[in-house]
Amino acid sequence: MRHEVKIVKFTKKDFLNAKNGIIEIDEWIAVEENDLLHHTQVKSIPEVHVTGTLQFDHRSLVFSDLDLDGVMIVLDSITMEDLEVAFDTKSQETYSFDPIKENDEDIIVVKKDTVDINPEIFQAIIYEAPMSITRLPRDQYPKGDGWQLLSDQDKEEPKIDPRWEKLNDFKLDDD
Repeated sequence: MRHEVKIVKFTKKDFLNAKNGIIEIDEWIAVEENDLLHHTQVKSIPEVHVTGTLQFDHRSLVFSDLDLDGVMIVLDSITMEDLEVAFDTKSQETYSFDPIKENDEDIIVVKKDTVDINPEIFQAIIYEAPMSITRLPRDQYPKGDGWQLLSDQDKEEPKIDPRWEKLNDFKLDDD
């Protein structure tokens, strides 16, 4: 099933008509099998609640301050099954209706006098996606003849080389 992304865009006229140049955001978005997620570890975003503000400086800049919380679907790193992962994150960006100097790389220049916050939303969510995750208990990790999958939390105690073990019997004065 392919769902289209809800478009969250605002024109310069919207900001000029807004009280004090501030637009309040309170949107629920769901993304299923979209091209924006195609090359990420996130399969889908069944729900995300976006709240916050977009503030226009009455010249050319718009400052976003967004809170995002919801659920994303990622693949289990071992079983390749779908896993739900909750997230709660913030995002802040600066948009400009006018061209900017080259040294202002942190400012996003908008096209056609329209601020589209969808890419900001998706980028913030993708940054929250785990690199690897599994719900399997460690005793069920795959293993075979002479090999075993280990977790980064499986720390093996450092073994002392038996040739040096006798040195532990000597007490050295550090005076």
